[in-house]
Parts: sequence; structure tokens; C-alpha cells
Amino acid sequence: MKGLSINKKLEVEIQSGTYQGEYLCKVADIIEQGIVITGLYREGAPLPVKLDQPISVYYTTNRAAYVFKSKILRRSNKPLPLLLIERPESVERIQRRDYFRLEVSGSVDLYQKEDENTEARKITEAALLDISGGGIKIELAENFAADELFYLHLKSVFNEQQLIKSSIVRKTKVNAELYNYGLEFIDISNGLREEIIQWIFAYQRENRRRGLR
Repeated sequence: MKGLSINKKLEVEIQSGTYQGEYLCKVADIIEQGIVITGLYREGAPLPVKLDQPISVYYTTNRAAYVFKSKILRRSNKPLPLLLIERPESVERIQRRDYFRLEVSGSVDLYQKEDENTEARKITEAALLDISGGGIKIELAENFAADELFYLHLKSVFNEQQLIKSSIVRKTKVNAELYNYGLEFIDISNGLREEIIQWIFAYQRENRRRGLR
């Protein structure tokens, strides 16, 4: 199956019932009977999901994101909580992960350093206009130069103070008071990029439920 392998991170969505919600897990094994995944947890406890529970499974590769429909076939708690889910009849490609940009409202804090050895200090706050796995678009009044470096705190995405090194790659003057900037993430870890992409997917799904997009 397209990019699916042992230890691949998954997001399992239960769309109805007592345990409705999204849960992170991993592929534990791929066998003839189906796909074995690690147990789904809520507040530190494994979910006693019922057999035949329909689920949607999301995962990403280097260039795309995929989703497939499945259901719970078997549960096991020894030695660890595991679930056997049905092999999908088909896998749907959702989007190219590096190029899809999600329009979103929010704010982002911009930090800078005097050099690589000094602590980053906050210089301003900007309006967040869109976001992707590769960068963001922001709007603010300050006039910055192309290629200028920043350290971004994406407050809409991360609760913790995680700073992402970024560089201005596009600049547009909106009016006499405002500029739009496109910033590209630099030296971002795969794990951090994955968190951003999963946040984008969750945001899209929530908007679809509300009938907004």
C-alpha cells in the first residue's frame, strides 16, 4: 500500500459513537489478515473500541497525504494493546503536502537573533493568512527586506514555545500601511513539519464538519 510500512505514524478518526474523535497510533505489523496498529488512547487509557467500528485512517509520505476507510476486526491487550484493522479496498490521495496552502486566521510571533549563539527575542506579531508544510503567509506593517531571517512561534498550531527558523521568499505591498510576506521554513525537523501538516488536516476536517469548506 502506498507508503504504508511498519512504524508509520497514523491518525485514526472515529466519526460516531462514544469514542468519536481523532487518535494517533502506529503500524505495528502488516499481515495477510489485515493491518495491525497500536492501541488508541484517551487520557492515558486504551479505548475499548467495539469490533466492526468504522474508521478513517490518515497518513503522509514525503510528497502526499492519504486516507482510507477501514474497520476494527480484532482487539488484543497482551503484551500491549493492539488492534487489527481491515485492509482497505482503495487508498485516496488527498493532496501534495509540500504545496497545498490552507487559508487560516490567527497570529504568529516573529523573533530574531543577533547571531546564532544569542537568544531569540520577540520583535513583532503578525496576522497569519495561510500555512502549509513548507511555510506561511503573514501580514503586518513593518517593512522587512527579502531573505531576512526570523524564528516563528506558530501560536495557532503549537501550545509550547517552539520556534521555527524561516526566511522571507516573497514580499507584496498591500497598501500604504501593510505588507504581505511569504516565509519558507528552514532547517525544520521532519517531526515538527509532520505536526504542522497533521494540524492542517485536523483543521480541514473540522471545517468540513461545520460545513465551512
